[in-house]
Amino acid sequence: MGIILTEGQQDFLTECRKKLAPGQCGWQIGNELYTGNATVDQQCCSRLLDMGEKCHKELLKNYLSSPDHANINATEVWQRSDILWSRCSKISAHP
Repeated sequence: MGIILTEGQQDFLTECRKKLAPGQCGWQIGNELYTGNATVDQQCCSRLLDMGEKCHKELLKNYLSSPDHANINATEVWQRSDILWSRCSKISAHP
């Protein structure tokens, strides 16, 4: 069983997801975090940073808490997340 969210938490995550849409940014970020195979482009890095670290971490925590994703190595995903955030901070024209 995953984390049980309050309505406020669900609304927060919904708003976070909207910040990555439209386009392929959610897919690029997920692919890089979960498979390590993709490289998030500069535009999606900018969207990730605009979304904010709290949104990013809460979405990731919610995803990893699902029983459907129990076979994912969460430690590796969190490490990739830190690397991605750092890289995006360097390549994106973001304050």
